[in-house]
Amino acid sequence: MTATLENWSEAPHNRWSFLHLDELIPTAPIPAATSWSPLAWRAGEDVLSIATPRHDAVGEVVGTGTVGAVVEATWTDGLVVLHRGDIVAEEYHGEMTPQTRHLLMSLTKTVVGVVVTSLADEGLFRLDDPVEAVLPELSASGFAGATVRHLLDMRSGVRFSETYHDPDADVYRMEHAAGWRPARPDVPASLQAFLRTLPRERDHGDRFSYRSSETNVLGWVCERATGTSLADLVSERVWQPVGAESDASITLDPAGVAVGDGGMSATLRDTARFAELLRANGRTADGRQVTPPWFVTDTLLAGDDCKRAFARSSSPTGMPGGHYRNQVWVPFPGRSVLLGLGIHGQLLYVNQRSGVTGVKLSAWPTAQDPVAYYDTLGAFESISRALAPEAHS
Repeated sequence: MTATLENWSEAPHNRWSFLHLDELIPTAPIPAATSWSPLAWRAGEDVLSIATPRHDAVGEVVGTGTVGAVVEATWTDGLVVLHRGDIVAEEYHGEMTPQTRHLLMSLTKTVVGVVVTSLADEGLFRLDDPVEAVLPELSASGFAGATVRHLLDMRSGVRFSETYHDPDADVYRMEHAAGWRPARPDVPASLQAFLRTLPRERDHGDRFSYRSSETNVLGWVCERATGTSLADLVSERVWQPVGAESDASITLDPAGVAVGDGGMSATLRDTARFAELLRANGRTADGRQVTPPWFVTDTLLAGDDCKRAFARSSSPTGMPGGHYRNQVWVPFPGRSVLLGLGIHGQLLYVNQRSGVTGVKLSAWPTAQDPVAYYDTLGAFESISRALAPEAHS
């Protein structure tokens, strides 16, 4: 069976294509650090044997298993867990190896969120600037009047349907425009041309609604404000500072524009280095502040308006009491847990209080699988409790 533009994201082809996307779609390199940061191993932790709850499709606990059983049951390509910076578990399945780049899907959004806020913190634009102040091309679109902050928190009033497996949903139409699917005569032939066609359906700043279009506009804002490609911005502002060992990559649309909502591919360990950056409040091991000093605190605490907007969402978030801020998910109220999530089973877990971070890269047969999601998040929570019980008291 051969993976093509028509089928690469579908099972069983995605088990191969998520590791070989640059053979199907043009990509730009995201150069690694010239001197990378080694990750230390800590022996003696049997992470895969830790007991963990199993769930049904609405998140109810229906049994108990082990972390290893969850890994086996959820189409895992790679899993890494760190505790206070040391690797305590690392697993590769199928064709994936420590040197293999895996498609991150929407974990890319969290990386872009760091780039956006770092540029705003340096004064290249303000978070309360309307996007058309940076991108006049969007003055006649539904994005007109939306601020950079609205897009970071996915609270614009733009109409964008993110219904997976609907060929006429906006998210699928955007994939045609981005070159992730074959060209369609009724869809613009580039990402930015497509974004200009999206209408507004309600007031900006209203309820949260998950829309991948927001992140692609943010990537465009970053490129326009700096005159630098998104790939180079990610390299300079994230990948090199965290001490990435390997080049990452990001897919390009037919016009050569990076797909910021989900186009990054990276190795498992380098993605874990990014997770460690968030655990350390945006500071690297050598003391360099990569994110703005306020990034993680603002993401975790947000504000009542942001939390109410999330609670009013018509999207099924599976995170009652949680919120979304700066392109990061905060699943639990009153706790220091951050998530990056991507369809087909990509998950980045950061628990600041317990010191546990983890990344699981997968190839679920479907874009969304509630059982696999709840079991995976539950497994990371179980690992965190086992390694740092005092943090869960």
